Amino acid sequence: MHVFTEAQRVMDFQKACERNDLKEMGRLMNASHESCRNLFECSCPELDDVVERCREVGCLGARLTGAGWGGCAVALVDSNDREKVGDKLDVLFWSEPSAGINLKYL
Repeated sequence: MHVFTEAQRVMDFQKACERNDLKEMGRLMNASHESCRNLFECSCPELDDVVERCREVGCLGARLTGAGWGGCAVALVDSNDREKVGDKLDVLFWSEPSAGINLKYL
């Protein structure tokens, strides 16, 4: 069930990105983590705590990444809230949106 619902979330996330809908992107990230935790069972209490902390300090969404089982979390932060969130979390690194990859088939 996780795999099927995650595939739909990926498509919905792309549409939210195209609309610049940060709130929906955050909601989808949160739903993804809950599905990973509850359906796929690839999280752990410590990682769930990290994700919850991200949400509590102002991240719009957060989810496990790196295959779970104690991996890392990725969080979505409105650029206007970066300083506020950064003061409350130990952020490993920040990244900025990009245009992505443009593939050309020969």
